[in-house]
Amino acid sequence: MHHCLQIQELLYIIFRKYTQYDSGLLARLARTCIAFQDPALNILWHTQKTLLPLLKCLPPDAWAIKEYKFGIIRNLTSSDFERIYFYCHRIRILGRFASRPLSQYFEAQVLPIIWSRKPSLGPLLSNVSEVNLVDGSFHGLAIYPLLVIGPNVTGIEFEEAAPLELLSTLCGVMRLSFSNRVSLTSCAISIISTLPMLKHLRLSVTEQEVKNCVPHIGNNFPAITHLAISSKTMNACQLMLLQLQSGMLRSLTLTRTASDARWSIRRLLITLHECNLALRLESLHIGDCPMICSSLGFYRPASKKIFNMDAHTFEYLSSFKQLRDLYLDSSSVHLNDSDVTKLAKSLPQLRSLEFSQDDDLDKVPKCTFTGMQHLIQFCPKLETLTLSVDARQIPILDTQPDREYPLGLQLTTLNLCNSLISNADEVVSYLTMLFPVLGYFSTAYYYIEDEDEENYNRNRAIWLEVEDRLLHFN
Repeated sequence: MHHCLQIQELLYIIFRKYTQYDSGLLARLARTCIAFQDPALNILWHTQKTLLPLLKCLPPDAWAIKEYKFGIIRNLTSSDFERIYFYCHRIRILGRFASRPLSQYFEAQVLPIIWSRKPSLGPLLSNVSEVNLVDGSFHGLAIYPLLVIGPNVTGIEFEEAAPLELLSTLCGVMRLSFSNRVSLTSCAISIISTLPMLKHLRLSVTEQEVKNCVPHIGNNFPAITHLAISSKTMNACQLMLLQLQSGMLRSLTLTRTASDARWSIRRLLITLHECNLALRLESLHIGDCPMICSSLGFYRPASKKIFNMDAHTFEYLSSFKQLRDLYLDSSSVHLNDSDVTKLAKSLPQLRSLEFSQDDDLDKVPKCTFTGMQHLIQFCPKLETLTLSVDARQIPILDTQPDREYPLGLQLTTLNLCNSLISNADEVVSYLTMLFPVLGYFSTAYYYIEDEDEENYNRNRAIWLEVEDRLLHFN
């Protein structure tokens, strides 16, 4: 065998790229020769949905599947764990893509037996770095987290509330994510705020629990760089932001989870400014949860009017000098050229700007192509833009500085939402000149098969023609 194929790191890269995680092929490679065994098995076991494949490595006479559940059928000895310990250190990610609770995989006594009979102390999975705890795995003795959360874990996803005793032990964790279905208690928030290595945090909070939170004496959230907060009320999000004392925040996502709460984007921007969180922020996302709750249950939001935005919204944007990505779940139809120009001048580093489309596709946007040109001019790094414009009037070339349009040399993705239009030829020529590297163009309009005269929409027909011609041109 060529000596290059005896380098374990190189084999790992080759197997990972060309096997496409084909379990059958990886197993055959592991049996081919000793040199192939470790890299092939490391890929094969790298990501596991549950502990079930590992526990099936017990001797065949030690377990059985009864009514679709794994069960232990005899007393276990230390030697029974030999194959388990041969594979367990290879697992690095556990629970990814898992959706079923543990009770559907294992009989109730399985995990306590494994914990009490395994020959070594501490967790079974010593090298796991990411864990997704799908269900209420913390009832009773909380055996499951003891088995799977080891000293090398850096990221954990909780689908249900976590016990405070467990949270207080996560000093080395860098990523924590909590399901939107579970709001954290004030005690949980207080403990999480003290974790010294925590950089990425996603959580759901209520206003009352944040108010009851006892501030940590010292630096709250000292290492946080990426924060995602979900809540029914805007006040809860603002109270959480006031607790942040780290100047390292780079990314912030604020998500509304209740249909009857009105949020002011302007007030949120002011809070970020007053908390000194705006200066280093690079990404800001304010929007709705894909499925929000109301007294009628969960449903997809149909209106964007709950996110208030007007000409005064961007008064404090000049504090966000490093902002690169901005998403506001509000329509831009009420923003005029002056508003858009003010936004562009405040955010010179902007690479992505996205608004949502208005529910009323016939509403006339106040912004024109002139305002869009100012975005291109003052945000030269812009790559993605979603904006409603009145596209019926093309800026006259002779009136432009130096008789040239500003060029969006970096812009590859453009969505003009619900924009009015009158002439496809002029718009295609104009957009082609402005955006020489445009790769993807879309609007709020889509094809309707067998469209009759009653449903005919001239605006949609023209935009679909523009879309087809730009696609062909690109």
